[in-house]
Amino acid sequence: MTDLERLDALISGKPESPERIYGWLDTQMSIARHYGGLTYQGQSYRIAAHEDGQPLVRWDVIKREAVEAKVRAKAEKQAAKAKQGELI
Repeated sequence: MTDLERLDALISGKPESPERIYGWLDTQMSIARHYGGLTYQGQSYRIAAHEDGQPLVRWDVIKREAVEAKVRAKAEKQAAKAKQGELI
């Protein structure tokens, strides 16, 4: 959620949607197991099966983390390539 969206949420009085929801398996949200996700407070959530506790994660957070992981992997690859160049 951007700063502008947070400010808008504060002004309008709407609560901010959480990034991750843990402990959802024993609630009405357990229906997400059958569909792979759900919509809560106007936000789409997906099950993060690769994380401990398998939380429901907001879709925009999943996309943001994927982009960050790509950038991190690219930086590591470039660092490894630069280090390899020094060895040769």
